[in-house]
Amino acid sequence: MIITLQLQIFMVITVGGYIFTPEDLLRYGTVTREQLEILNRALLEGKDILIAGTSRAGKTKFVEALIHLVPADRKIAVITAYNEFKQFRENTVVINTEFGQDSLKSRTERVMEKIRRLNPDYVVIDTIHTVHVPTILSRLLDDYTFIVTSLAMSKDIIDEVRHWLRADDDVIAKFDVVVELKRDFRTNTRRVNRIYAVKAEDGKIKLEDIA
Repeated sequence: MIITLQLQIFMVITVGGYIFTPEDLLRYGTVTREQLEILNRALLEGKDILIAGTSRAGKTKFVEALIHLVPADRKIAVITAYNEFKQFRENTVVINTEFGQDSLKSRTERVMEKIRRLNPDYVVIDTIHTVHVPTILSRLLDDYTFIVTSLAMSKDIIDEVRHWLRADDDVIAKFDVVVELKRDFRTNTRRVNRIYAVKAEDGKIKLEDIA
Protein backbone atom coordinates (compact mmCIF):
# COMPACT_ATOMS: atom_id res chain seq x y z
CA MET A 1 0.00 0.00 0.00
CA ILE A 2 1.35 3.45 -0.90
CA ILE A 3 2.06 5.45 2.21
CA THR A 4 0.87 8.72 0.65
CA LEU A 5 -2.60 7.22 0.54
CA GLN A 6 -2.29 6.18 4.16
CA LEU A 7 -1.44 9.74 5.12
CA GLN A 8 -4.73 11.05 3.78
CA ILE A 9 -6.27 10.66 7.22
CA PHE A 10 -7.94 13.49 9.03
CA MET A 11 -6.95 14.31 12.59
CA VAL A 12 -8.88 12.09 14.97
CA ILE A 13 -10.34 13.35 18.20
CA THR A 14 -11.68 10.88 20.78
CA VAL A 15 -12.92 11.19 24.34
CA GLY A 16 -9.48 10.07 25.49
CA GLY A 17 -7.72 12.95 23.73
CA TYR A 18 -5.93 13.58 20.48
CA ILE A 19 -4.89 10.55 18.43
CA PHE A 20 -1.60 10.91 16.55
CA THR A 21 -1.43 10.09 12.84
CA PRO A 22 1.56 9.35 10.57
CA GLU A 23 1.16 12.88 9.20
CA ASP A 24 1.73 14.24 12.70
CA LEU A 25 4.95 12.26 13.04
CA LEU A 26 6.23 13.89 9.86
CA ARG A 27 4.98 17.35 10.75
CA TYR A 28 6.76 17.42 14.10
CA GLY A 29 9.94 15.79 12.85
CA THR A 30 9.43 12.63 14.89
CA VAL A 31 10.25 10.54 11.82
CA THR A 32 11.71 11.10 8.40
CA ARG A 33 9.73 10.01 5.38
CA GLU A 34 12.30 7.26 4.78
CA GLN A 35 11.84 5.93 8.32
CA LEU A 36 8.08 5.97 7.95
CA GLU A 37 8.29 4.08 4.67
CA ILE A 38 10.45 1.41 6.35
CA LEU A 39 7.94 1.00 9.17
CA ASN A 40 5.01 0.95 6.77
CA ARG A 41 6.61 -1.90 4.80
CA ALA A 42 7.43 -3.75 8.01
CA LEU A 43 3.80 -3.58 9.15
CA LEU A 44 2.41 -4.71 5.80
CA GLU A 45 4.90 -7.60 5.70
CA GLY A 46 3.84 -8.77 9.17
CA LYS A 47 7.14 -8.05 10.90
CA ASP A 48 7.25 -7.86 14.68
CA ILE A 49 8.15 -4.37 15.90
CA LEU A 50 9.61 -3.38 19.26
CA ILE A 51 9.47 0.31 20.22
CA ALA A 52 11.91 1.31 22.96
CA GLY A 53 12.41 4.67 24.64
CA THR A 54 12.66 6.56 27.89
CA SER A 55 9.68 7.65 29.93
CA ARG A 56 7.63 10.23 28.01
CA ALA A 57 9.52 9.57 24.81
CA GLY A 58 6.17 9.29 23.01
CA LYS A 59 5.87 5.50 22.72
CA THR A 60 2.07 5.38 23.02
CA LYS A 61 1.50 8.21 20.55
CA PHE A 62 3.92 6.51 18.18
CA VAL A 63 1.90 3.30 18.40
CA GLU A 64 -1.29 5.24 17.68
CA ALA A 65 0.27 6.61 14.51
CA LEU A 66 1.48 3.17 13.39
CA ILE A 67 -1.99 1.70 13.84
CA HIS A 68 -3.23 4.13 11.19
CA LEU A 69 -0.90 2.40 8.72
CA VAL A 70 -2.58 -0.99 9.21
CA PRO A 71 -5.06 -1.66 6.37
CA ALA A 72 -8.72 -1.50 7.38
CA ASP A 73 -9.30 -5.16 6.49
CA ARG A 74 -6.76 -6.39 9.07
CA LYS A 75 -7.78 -6.87 12.68
CA ILE A 76 -5.82 -5.41 15.60
CA ALA A 77 -6.02 -6.48 19.25
CA VAL A 78 -4.66 -3.98 21.77
CA ILE A 79 -3.87 -5.15 25.30
CA THR A 80 -4.13 -2.19 27.65
CA ALA A 81 -4.63 -1.43 31.34
CA TYR A 82 -7.32 0.65 33.05
CA ASN A 83 -8.78 1.82 29.73
CA GLU A 84 -5.64 3.81 28.86
CA PHE A 85 -5.91 2.95 25.15
CA LYS A 86 -9.05 4.06 23.31
CA GLN A 87 -10.52 2.36 20.27
CA PHE A 88 -10.33 4.79 17.37
CA ARG A 89 -10.58 2.42 14.40
CA GLU A 90 -13.30 -0.10 13.60
CA ASN A 91 -10.76 -2.87 12.97
CA THR A 92 -9.32 -2.51 16.49
CA VAL A 93 -10.45 -4.49 19.55
CA VAL A 94 -9.25 -3.26 22.95
CA ILE A 95 -8.64 -5.89 25.64
CA ASN A 96 -8.67 -4.00 28.93
CA THR A 97 -6.93 -5.40 32.00
CA GLU A 98 -6.62 -4.29 35.60
CA PHE A 99 -5.52 -5.67 38.93
CA GLY A 100 -8.22 -7.54 40.81
CA GLN A 101 -8.84 -10.57 42.97
CA ASP A 102 -7.72 -12.99 40.27
CA SER A 103 -4.06 -13.91 39.99
CA LEU A 104 -1.63 -12.54 37.43
CA LYS A 105 -1.43 -16.00 35.87
CA SER A 106 -5.19 -16.43 35.45
CA ARG A 107 -5.57 -12.88 34.11
CA THR A 108 -2.82 -13.52 31.57
CA GLU A 109 -4.38 -16.83 30.49
CA ARG A 110 -7.73 -15.10 30.02
CA VAL A 111 -6.17 -12.41 27.83
CA MET A 112 -4.40 -15.00 25.68
CA GLU A 113 -7.65 -16.89 25.24
CA LYS A 114 -9.35 -13.69 24.05
CA ILE A 115 -6.57 -13.14 21.54
CA ARG A 116 -6.90 -16.68 20.22
CA ARG A 117 -10.67 -16.23 19.82
CA LEU A 118 -10.24 -12.90 18.03
CA ASN A 119 -7.41 -14.29 15.87
CA PRO A 120 -6.13 -10.80 15.00
CA ASP A 121 -3.54 -9.94 12.40
CA TYR A 122 -1.70 -7.71 14.91
CA VAL A 123 -1.37 -7.67 18.69
CA VAL A 124 -0.31 -4.46 20.44
CA ILE A 125 1.14 -4.40 23.97
CA ASP A 126 1.90 -0.94 25.33
CA THR A 127 4.09 -1.37 28.47
CA ILE A 128 1.61 -2.84 30.93
CA HIS A 129 2.09 -4.71 34.19
CA THR A 130 -1.40 -6.11 34.76
CA VAL A 131 -0.57 -9.20 32.69
CA HIS A 132 2.58 -11.31 32.41
CA VAL A 133 4.01 -10.03 29.13
CA PRO A 134 6.80 -12.66 28.89
CA THR A 135 4.21 -15.45 28.89
CA ILE A 136 2.16 -13.78 26.16
CA LEU A 137 5.21 -13.22 23.98
CA SER A 138 6.68 -16.68 24.44
CA ARG A 139 3.39 -18.40 23.58
CA LEU A 140 1.92 -16.15 20.90
CA LEU A 141 4.77 -14.36 19.14
CA ASP A 142 5.08 -17.14 16.57
CA ASP A 143 1.38 -16.93 15.67
CA TYR A 144 0.67 -13.19 15.42
CA THR A 145 2.38 -9.97 14.42
CA PHE A 146 3.27 -7.97 17.53
CA ILE A 147 3.86 -4.28 18.17
CA VAL A 148 5.32 -3.94 21.67
CA THR A 149 6.67 -0.96 23.60
CA SER A 150 9.36 -1.08 26.26
CA LEU A 151 11.13 1.38 28.49
CA ALA A 152 14.80 1.91 27.70
CA MET A 153 16.56 4.09 30.24
CA SER A 154 20.09 3.40 29.01
CA LYS A 155 21.83 3.06 25.65
CA ASP A 156 21.86 -0.74 25.89
CA ILE A 157 18.46 -1.37 24.33
CA ILE A 158 18.65 -5.17 24.45
CA ASP A 159 19.54 -5.20 28.14
CA GLU A 160 16.75 -2.73 28.86
CA VAL A 161 14.21 -4.89 27.03
CA ARG A 162 15.37 -7.91 29.02
CA HIS A 163 14.75 -5.96 32.21
CA TRP A 164 11.51 -4.12 31.51
CA LEU A 165 9.71 -6.76 29.43
CA ARG A 166 11.34 -9.62 31.36
CA ALA A 167 12.00 -11.19 27.99
CA ASP A 168 14.79 -13.65 27.35
CA ASP A 169 17.00 -13.67 24.25
CA ASP A 170 14.91 -16.35 22.55
CA VAL A 171 11.91 -14.01 22.64
CA ILE A 172 13.85 -10.88 21.69
CA ALA A 173 15.40 -12.69 18.71
CA LYS A 174 11.92 -13.25 17.26
CA PHE A 175 11.38 -9.51 16.78
CA ASP A 176 12.33 -8.17 13.38
CA VAL A 177 12.58 -4.43 13.93
CA VAL A 178 13.50 -2.20 16.89
CA VAL A 179 12.58 1.49 16.89
CA GLU A 180 14.59 3.65 19.28
CA LEU A 181 12.75 6.78 20.42
CA LYS A 182 14.59 9.72 21.96
CA ARG A 183 13.29 12.68 23.93
CA ASP A 184 15.24 15.93 24.07
CA PHE A 185 14.48 17.24 27.55
CA ARG A 186 15.75 20.73 26.68
CA THR A 187 13.33 21.27 23.82
CA ASN A 188 10.76 18.61 24.83
CA THR A 189 10.88 17.21 21.29
CA ARG A 190 10.64 13.52 20.46
CA ARG A 191 12.06 11.68 17.48
CA VAL A 192 13.07 8.30 16.12
CA ASN A 193 16.79 8.09 16.80
CA ARG A 194 17.43 4.88 14.87
CA ILE A 195 15.63 1.89 13.37
CA TYR A 196 17.38 -1.44 13.74
CA ALA A 197 17.02 -4.95 12.39
CA VAL A 198 17.35 -7.67 15.03
CA LYS A 199 20.09 -10.21 14.36
CA ALA A 200 21.15 -13.29 16.31
CA GLU A 201 24.85 -14.08 15.87
CA ASP A 202 26.88 -16.62 17.86
CA GLY A 203 24.15 -16.88 20.44
CA LYS A 204 24.02 -13.12 20.98
CA ILE A 205 21.37 -10.57 20.03
CA LYS A 206 22.67 -7.69 17.93
CA LEU A 207 21.01 -4.64 16.43
CA GLU A 208 21.87 -3.74 12.84
CA ASP A 209 21.36 -0.10 11.92
CA ILE A 210 18.97 0.27 8.95
CA ALA A 211 17.75 3.88 9.23
